[in-house]
Amino acid sequence: MPFLEGPFAFTGKLDKFSAYRMRGVDKIVLRRKGGPSGEKVKTAESFKNTRCTMSEFGGCSRHGSYVRKALLQIRHLADYNFGSDINSVMRQVQLRDSTGEWGRRRITLSEHPRLLEGFSTTQKAPSFDSVVRAPIYYTMDRQKRSARVDLPELLRDINYHPRNDHAMFRLTVTLGIVPDVTYDVPAKEYLPPKWYSRAYNSISVSTDWNPSLEGMERTTLELAMNVLPPDDSWTLMLSIGIEYGAFREKGTIGQVKRFGAATILALRGKDAPPEGDNGGSTIDEDASPLADVPPESVSPVETEEIQCDAERPVLRYVYTVKGPEKQEREIVAYSYVVPMHVRDDANCTTTQPMPPPPLPDLLSPQGVVRSSLCEQLTSVHLSRPEGMHTPWPDRCGPKNVVEAHSLPLRRGRDKLTMSTGTG
Repeated sequence: MPFLEGPFAFTGKLDKFSAYRMRGVDKIVLRRKGGPSGEKVKTAESFKNTRCTMSEFGGCSRHGSYVRKALLQIRHLADYNFGSDINSVMRQVQLRDSTGEWGRRRITLSEHPRLLEGFSTTQKAPSFDSVVRAPIYYTMDRQKRSARVDLPELLRDINYHPRNDHAMFRLTVTLGIVPDVTYDVPAKEYLPPKWYSRAYNSISVSTDWNPSLEGMERTTLELAMNVLPPDDSWTLMLSIGIEYGAFREKGTIGQVKRFGAATILALRGKDAPPEGDNGGSTIDEDASPLADVPPESVSPVETEEIQCDAERPVLRYVYTVKGPEKQEREIVAYSYVVPMHVRDDANCTTTQPMPPPPLPDLLSPQGVVRSSLCEQLTSVHLSRPEGMHTPWPDRCGPKNVVEAHSLPLRRGRDKLTMSTGTG
């Protein structure tokens, strides 16, 4: 869909272009006139498939209009044109007809009512489930065309999160009948049953206006339709919405237009559960099917063991967390030769420690540095805890060098010290 932007934005017709605004779209929609003529689309053989697609699309659109009439009192609680989304759901219902001819497939919502449950009328604005964060309990009776809705107590910022710019609110429940649609060959279009009329549109009931800052007490709403369709090709639809209000002149409360949210709670079609059952969509807190059944009336069920020739394989899933691989430390031995020049009159009995030679990072605790200065022994050793160190035998040599052999050191555990003294 093209949009119109820039300094030359307009709405209306200009030559072969048409510009207009659409609800739910912030920009101007632009369309171009043209294409094949209507007579060619209706009669040409090359447009045969197009005519089949158009016929089925028209049926989905007509069926979608009956769904919108079933929530007539709350369909204004939307922030976009949700009709096309309902038509998409009707299209999925139509594709489930495997017996009809292409272009004439039926749209039987009564056979697939669950596809439309939970439908929301808002996209950008908060949905009904985000405003009322509490379960809505209800019961429906398709034979009596009635419904009962138990609304919970609503507390501000607990299970009720309204829009802050509206002072009052109320909840509205609708109940309506949606007919199935089939293709009429003489009329060459999709039509509802002959018994369908405006009398089958939705009825509604609302709560009182309540302040948004306080919430609402627990309430029960009941609805019942006084019309009965002659056949079984229809669906009972229950919907709920939240409306906002503002104070008007003389203390009256007026509804704020185009603000609020609505959702389709449930539908009951041909496969509806028996009376008093809610179909598993919600839980009726008053219903307790096992409360009145005494334990003596429940007979034990005999089970028969079934022996198989082969045992059924048992699948077991073992989940392990892969940790970092442990890296072994590599011990490397290094040898150092440090030349030292000593004067002949040097005093070899000094007690000042010599600066240690550069040592590697990884050293083992079994290293000794020994040297000879004026036939005196200067030893560099590793100090360890008492009872753990045994010095090497003293050896003196004529060379005035310090020889270091195998000086690995364990990091963080041993401390390197140097000491000088007479041999």
